[in-house]
Amino acid sequence: MYTMESQAEDPAKKAYIEGLKKYRDGELTEACVFFTSAITGGISDFDILYYRGMCHLDAGRYEDAMTDFEVLVRQYPDNPEFLFRRGFIRYKTGDVTGAINDFTQIPMEYNDFSIRWHYLSVLYYKTGNYDDALIAIEKALSMFPTMPKVWFNAGIIMKAGGLSDRADLALQTAAKLEPKLGSAKQEILE
Repeated sequence: MYTMESQAEDPAKKAYIEGLKKYRDGELTEACVFFTSAITGGISDFDILYYRGMCHLDAGRYEDAMTDFEVLVRQYPDNPEFLFRRGFIRYKTGDVTGAINDFTQIPMEYNDFSIRWHYLSVLYYKTGNYDDALIAIEKALSMFPTMPKVWFNAGIIMKAGGLSDRADLALQTAAKLEPKLGSAKQEILE
């Protein structure tokens, strides 16, 4: 019989609990080690994959993070957060098509990961799809009206889309919000 006492003595369970404490305290590198030990020890809770994936993501270990989020997306293909995280990893690793696919699977009305509109605008711009880039950057601007990087990229995208007057206004707005952008090279910011 599996009791609380036997559960507390289980090294995998101890590692999971310690990993959660480290995660909560922001010690993500240490938390990842404990989560891996817990998984190796037989803990198969899908939450642990999420936590470990987030630790890998925070550390910039995209390949390791992708492994965990791939499993999570396969298990929960309609989960917007898992799709967003996998899309973000793809965005960071240059998988343009995969990132676009993941970000566009997130329901339009789901605003918890609205920064995806900025990422989509950059991705569409990179593919030369300026119409979709303009649509995405407009959504990003409506959600992040004080983010200089979004305004700057809006200017670059609008210029590519043939909207020079609006592009100049967007670049001026970016420079007002972040003066160093006034002299920045006119190329998309990631």
